[in-house]
Amino acid sequence: MAVHHWIRWRTQYPRDSKLRRLQGKSGRANQFTTRAQKAVAIMLKSKRGISRAGPTLACKSVQDWLLPRCNGYHGMHVSRTPTWGDVQHHVDALASYGLLGLEETAHEDVQVAGNEDQSVEANLSNSAQRLVAPLLQLGMPDKFIQQIQADFQEVGGIVAKMMPTAEKLILKLEIMGEGICSRWHRDNYAARAIITYNGRGTEMLRHDDVDFWELDNCGNNLHIVRDGAQIFSVGAGDVLFMKGLTFPGNVNGLVHKSPDKRYHRDGNLMNRLVLKVDVP
Repeated sequence: MAVHHWIRWRTQYPRDSKLRRLQGKSGRANQFTTRAQKAVAIMLKSKRGISRAGPTLACKSVQDWLLPRCNGYHGMHVSRTPTWGDVQHHVDALASYGLLGLEETAHEDVQVAGNEDQSVEANLSNSAQRLVAPLLQLGMPDKFIQQIQADFQEVGGIVAKMMPTAEKLILKLEIMGEGICSRWHRDNYAARAIITYNGRGTEMLRHDDVDFWELDNCGNNLHIVRDGAQIFSVGAGDVLFMKGLTFPGNVNGLVHKSPDKRYHRDGNLMNRLVLKVDVP
């Protein structure tokens, strides 16, 4: 009997000892795997959580941005279905030829303060024509170019009415390639309206899903996003208005970032074409 118990102890002890050693290693490893699991969870949520809702108010048109109820949201958006087809190869060509300049951005300043609505509209129209001029050199679809020009005029006009005391609007047509804002952040200016014409659009978070200490103290994305958070994103063609930190009122500073880069099968980057109307 004594021998039997001794044998049991000898056969069990190495297993228990090994288990304890593994548990010890596992405890230390969990500090790392938890972060890795969180990263995977966030990535999965952002992929399957592509939504037209979230921290912004869903509007039927950009004219709705003038309504008082918009004051209670960090931004607004209008969902649209793209009607210009697949323009990815056109956008990649635009990037490769550098027709928007070394910084891959064409921009125009439109004065707002002190100008009447008709004057602002005329200036927006002229600026929009100059901004889309490089696209004509690549044989882009006429319908696509006309849409961009119309968006500059309509969105710019609404933003000017929303912020009549602004000195100017900055219109931009920009290639989003290697240089993107991949970290969660809030813009340190009044506002931005943005449209992504191909690929995924801007990603956003509800404020209660944000660790603002990490956001303001150089934390990385994994620490900024709270556990269980859902990442929201607008789609191609949607019109998004983001309030910056200096936007007048108590509700401002939408937390957002650019979507992750995507690549073609051959490894080349898939560039995105973006329209921006900024209020500095």
